[in-house]
Amino acid sequence: MRVRDLMSAPVVTIRSDEDYKTGLTLMQKNALHHLPVVDAGGRVVGIAAERDLLIAATRFLGSSIEVGEVMHRGAVTTRADEPVSAAARLMLGHRIGSLPVINADGQVIGLVTETDLFRHFVETALQEESGTRT
Repeated sequence: MRVRDLMSAPVVTIRSDEDYKTGLTLMQKNALHHLPVVDAGGRVVGIAAERDLLIAATRFLGSSIEVGEVMHRGAVTTRADEPVSAAARLMLGHRIGSLPVINADGQVIGLVTETDLFRHFVETALQEESGTRT
């Protein structure tokens, strides 16, 4: 199985110059916990986790703080044609909860999360269990 089979697409992104409150609104509206942060060309420049934006909300209260000031720079990414196991190893090795999926030009085309991987694991395990019981 490949990352393309599990990733969410299209992916909700945010620009680094947008206010963190916009990021929180996007997360709440779309039931997300991670937002890839992109430049004008749609290339990944970082990732904003819900936790980061909530911390910004408590530290900066009503102030206008850009996502770029609270995001994680140098986001770890993957490609759609990578095996799911490679994506899982990346996430475990870097202790992260999501991977932006990029194309050859570095543009975000999807997002794979730990929930996607866990769901796949459970489905596979259930299929194996039912196959051995018949």
